[in-house]
Amino acid sequence: MTSPFYPGLAAADRDDRLHAPAADRNCGPILDVLTRYCGSGTRVLEVASGPGQHVARFAASLPDIHWQPSDPDERMRASESAWTGSLPNVASPVALDVLDEAWWDRLDGEFGLVLNINMLHCTQRTTVEGLAAGAGRLLPPGAHLLVYGPFTFNGEFGARSNRSFDAMLRQRDPGWGLRDVNDVAATAHVHGLEFERVIAMPSNNHMLVFSRR
Repeated sequence: MTSPFYPGLAAADRDDRLHAPAADRNCGPILDVLTRYCGSGTRVLEVASGPGQHVARFAASLPDIHWQPSDPDERMRASESAWTGSLPNVASPVALDVLDEAWWDRLDGEFGLVLNINMLHCTQRTTVEGLAAGAGRLLPPGAHLLVYGPFTFNGEFGARSNRSFDAMLRQRDPGWGLRDVNDVAATAHVHGLEFERVIAMPSNNHMLVFSRR
C-alpha cells in the first residue's frame, strides 16, 4: 500500500515535519469524538498516521492515553517522530501496511481502540479488508474501531463536493474513490466488528464507529 494522498502536503519550516492543511481543520472535531471512546489508560493504534499532526494533537490533549502511530511510508514515519518526539505518551512509529499478510503480528498486545483517518478513499479498495481484519485481531470484545473520512451512503454522495472529490481521486487512480458505508460495514462484520453508528462531521465527512463482538 502506498501512503494515502494528502492534498496540500508540504514540508514544515523545521526538522522532518510535514504539514497537511486538512489536519488543522479536522483535528478538533475528531478529538471531540475520541474523548467519548478513550478512557484513562487506553492504548490507541492509529493506522496510517500520515504526517503525524493528528496524533501529536491528540496525545497532547489526552495525556493519559497511550498512542501508537504507524505508516507504510518512511518519510511519513520520520514526520510523525518529529511531531511527537517530545510527547511521553507516544510510542515510536511503526512500519505497518494493512495490505501485508498478518500485519497485526508486528504489534505486541491488545489495543483499546484502533483509529484510521482519511485512508480508505485514497488507497486501493482492498485496504478496507486489511484494516478490518487487523482491527478484528487487535481489539478485545467491546473495544472500538473508528474510521473517519468521506463516504457514500447507498451509493449516494450526499454533497456535490464529495462527488467532485471522488471523480478527482478516480482520475488519479481508478482503484481509489469514496467507499460506501454499507460495504465497509459488511466487510467489518466478517471480521467480528459490529457497525454501531455513524457520526456526521464537518465538511461532509463522517466517523464510522464499530465495536468488537
